[in-house]
Amino acid sequence: MGKLTDKVAIITGASGGIGGATAALFSREGAKLVLVGRDEARLRQAAEGCDPARTRTVLADVRKAEDTARFVDAAVEAFGGVDVLFSNAGHEGTIAPMAELDVAVLDDMHAIHVRGTFLAIQKVIPSMKARGGGSIVVTSSLSALVSFPGIAAYAASKAALLALARTAMIELAPLNIRVNALVPGGVDNRLMHAVSEQMAPGQAAALHAHYAQMIPARRIGTNEEMAKLALFLASDDSSYCYGVNLVADGGMSCV
Repeated sequence: MGKLTDKVAIITGASGGIGGATAALFSREGAKLVLVGRDEARLRQAAEGCDPARTRTVLADVRKAEDTARFVDAAVEAFGGVDVLFSNAGHEGTIAPMAELDVAVLDDMHAIHVRGTFLAIQKVIPSMKARGGGSIVVTSSLSALVSFPGIAAYAASKAALLALARTAMIELAPLNIRVNALVPGGVDNRLMHAVSEQMAPGQAAALHAHYAQMIPARRIGTNEEMAKLALFLASDDSSYCYGVNLVADGGMSCV
């Protein structure tokens, strides 16, 4: 306990499964939190799992520079600065073969994942620099390394995040700002269920069972498991980790 005591952490995508689990864990570890999301009800639910005295919520769209500036300013105004950024906002988009995919879906995936992360990193740099350093954790995906039919837009944007994180690390390491990527495989949450339902309407549960048998660990991951890894990368436990792609996929990428 106490691995993030007095650290100020921004979590985007806090209204999602991994984001909500990470918010609760970061709060238990002493962090002061700014939780960011687009779904007010789910964002409020995530905040309920955190210490209210050390938690603020901001409804925001990470695609918009003005919204990003607003949630970073909220962290500075409420808690004095930013020590940790967990850039975790994401969406599954439309699952379809490339020949049928509307290019607008590709643009939106890049706007949410790549542009959103770029803006968040850009906006927290001054505060982290002023505080003598910080930790940035970017949520990518196993689809950046091992893809499947129908997820071109999602996979391309998540792969771009790995390149963005590497470049940010090289630029920010001299400022004592660490940048690392969390690379989850299948995780039992809303996003995975939405993808499965698009791929096999009405048969998502069967698809999950089939996918689990393809994984060497023979099971799908949990939000809480990803949260523990986000904590590791955010905290001083990973103080010598720079530019790491921390893959958590039950061994799927080795198959």
